[in-house]
Parts: sequence; structure tokens; C-alpha cells
Amino acid sequence: MNNKTFLLRQVRDRTTHFRIWVLAAPMMLSNVSIALLGLIDTAVIGHLANPSYLAGISLATVLFDFLYWGVTFLRMGTTGVVAQNYGSGDAPRAGATLRDAMIIALILALLMLVARHEIRDFGLQLLDGSITATTHASHFFEIKIWGAPGVLATMVFIGWLIGMQKARVAMVLVAIPCLVHAGLDLLFVVGFKLGITGAAYASLITAYFSASLGGWLVVTELRRHSSALAFTWQWRSMRRLLTFNWNIMLRTFCLIATFAFFTRRGASWGDTTLAANAILLNFQMLTALALDGFANALEAMVGRSIGALNRTRFLAAVTIGMLWSIIFALLFVGLYALFGSSLIASLTDIPELRAEAARFMVWAVISPIISVWCFVFDGIFIGATKGREMRNSMVFSTFFVFLPGWYLLQPLGNHGLWLAFLMFFAARGASMAWYFLKLERQGEFL
Repeated sequence: MNNKTFLLRQVRDRTTHFRIWVLAAPMMLSNVSIALLGLIDTAVIGHLANPSYLAGISLATVLFDFLYWGVTFLRMGTTGVVAQNYGSGDAPRAGATLRDAMIIALILALLMLVARHEIRDFGLQLLDGSITATTHASHFFEIKIWGAPGVLATMVFIGWLIGMQKARVAMVLVAIPCLVHAGLDLLFVVGFKLGITGAAYASLITAYFSASLGGWLVVTELRRHSSALAFTWQWRSMRRLLTFNWNIMLRTFCLIATFAFFTRRGASWGDTTLAANAILLNFQMLTALALDGFANALEAMVGRSIGALNRTRFLAAVTIGMLWSIIFALLFVGLYALFGSSLIASLTDIPELRAEAARFMVWAVISPIISVWCFVFDGIFIGATKGREMRNSMVFSTFFVFLPGWYLLQPLGNHGLWLAFLMFFAARGASMAWYFLKLERQGEFL
């Protein structure tokens, strides 16, 4: 059977579509709930009297992106390794991976708390926002940072559940805390009139609620796999997790550095442009989290296929996951093209802020179809635990595409910044596609 016939057969195979959706739908709903929470945060703060409040939240968000996105390897690495353990039927090793990841998470959270003042001061100085926005960001950061242990523990719990093919349980762990956070946001900011302080305390309380819920859900799942409770210490399993996580960490820091540079350049044009970019980045985040549902499904299915040494299932997952990701990316393009102005208006009632965001809305419209390839290949490579290739792709896209692109496009101002930003996503997708074809020809996946 040639490759074309095989791919056509997979596209028509309802079983593969069903498997993808069983995993993707719960994670897509939970991921979208995160984006909606971000929109609620933006809407609540965006309706305060001055754009500097939203600008301050934007600066603080970049700092937490560095911290929390920088350690998302806790989620990604756990998912990839556990999915392969699950596929090979090795429950004790899946339990050991949970333990190892939790040890790493708590150590990193402790380091964040010890170095919180240095992180805050260095980060805000680097971002170079206005004095007012920086003051708001500093206050928000000082409160929210105490939730770090809860946030990192929750990352591990979500990663482990996805790797164990428990997407519905993972959805509960994401969606319920989002609802709690939204309720606390409205209560503290709107009800009690606490402003940014209220938003920070809402995040802090939610972090520990989420970790508590995650711990209960994971323990319940472990009891269903009694052999997973009998794991013993193995340095080899910890070393494998650390190696994979190291590459993912370097990859993620490049990603966050790109977002930080983007935010810093926007801040240099004033609070209104910074806040407008923050609004449009919420659209990018909504797209990313929705498409991440399929990426999460690919992580679980690819890892399971490799663990079970099942090449047919591997190729089927890649084919169908890619197909549905492209379909949804096109749906987001249509959504933003038709309703972009209305979405902006729902997030802020400040006229100059609405006008500024509308000027650059075109980039949010075309972003989904350009960035979709990053999410597809991220899912494949995480499931296959190919961290080195992900790292190399990100380094190339950051230092050889985004930064040179911005340098050449500076005369275009914020439009040039957005164009360089999308070039970054395009380079990531193209370079990972090249790696995928190379590894597939060499039989590196299976």
C-alpha cells in the first residue's frame, strides 16, 4: 500500500477520528476555559478608568509567563514519558514519573519564592514599562507569586493525567479552577472594588484550590492502578525526565523571550499600544489553547503508539490530528474576521484603546492558520519525547528569524513587530516539519 492510499484510508477511518476527539474535546474545552478566563481578567481590568491598569497586568503577565511557561516542561515532559509508559503497560514507571516530576516541581517553586524580589525587579526593569504600569505590575506580582507551589504541582497533575489517557479528568482539573478564578475575580475586583489587588488574590487562592483538586483526582486514579503505587526509586527514570525537560525548558525560554521582547517593544510606544497588543494577544491565546486540545491528544496518542510499538496507530494519529487542527484554525480565522471589532468592544470601553486594537486586528485574523503547525508538531514531538529537535527549532526561529525580522521591519512600527511575530510562528512550523520528515525517513519514531 502506498503512502497516499494509506493516508486516505486513515482519513476515512472513523475509529481514529473518535480516538482523537475523545482526548481532544475535553482538553479543548478546558483550554478554551483558560482563554476565556484571560478574557474575563482583561474585561474586568479593561473597564477600569485608566489603561495603565491593563498595561500593568500585561507586564506582570509576561513575568509569570517567564516563570510558569518556562517550567511547562513539567506538564509536557510528564505527558510524553507517562504516555509511553502507558502504551508499554508499565504502570510502576508511570507512578515513578509522577513522583520524580513532583520533586522537581516543588524544588523549582521554592527557588521562585526565594528569588521573587530579584525576579520582579530584573523583569520589570527589562520590560521598561511606564512608571504607573510598572507600579501596578509590581504589586500584582508580589501577591500572585506565592501561588507558585500550587501552580507547578497542578502542571504535573495535568501532564500525568493526559499521559494516562484521562483527558476528561484533566478537563475537570482545568475547568473547575477556571470557574472558581472567574468568580473570585468578579467578587474581589467588581464586588469589593479591590482592583489589581483583588485580581492577584483571586489567582493566589485559585492556585491552591487547583493543586488540592489535582492531588485528589490523581490519588483516585492511582488507586485504580494498584501496581503504580508500588514504584521504587530509579535514577535512570529521573535522568530521562530531566534530560527531556532540560531541552523543553530551553525551548520554552526562547518562546517566552520572544513574547517578552514583543511586549517590551509595544511598551515603548506607550500604555495604549501595550494594552492594545495585550487585547490582541488574548485572541492568539484563545486560538493556541483551543488548538492545544488536538496537540494534547497527539501527545497522548503518539506516546502510547510509540510505547506499544504500533506504527499504524502512530501515523493515523498524526494524519487525523493534523487534519482537525487545520479545520479549527480556519474556523478561528473566520471568527476573528467577522467578529473581531465586537470582541474588542467587549473587552474595553476606552475609545482610544478600541481604535488602537482595531488598527492591528488583521494580524490576529491571519495568525491561526500560520501558527497551527507549531501546535501540531509540538504534540507529535512531545509524545515522541523529541526534546532536542523542539529546542533546535525554537532557537532557530527566535534568533535567526524573529529578531532579524524585527530589525529589518522596524520602520513599520507595531505592524512590523506583529509581522516579525508571525514570521516566528511560521519558522517554527516549517523547521519542525523538516525535522519530522527527516526523523520519519530515518525510522526514529518507530
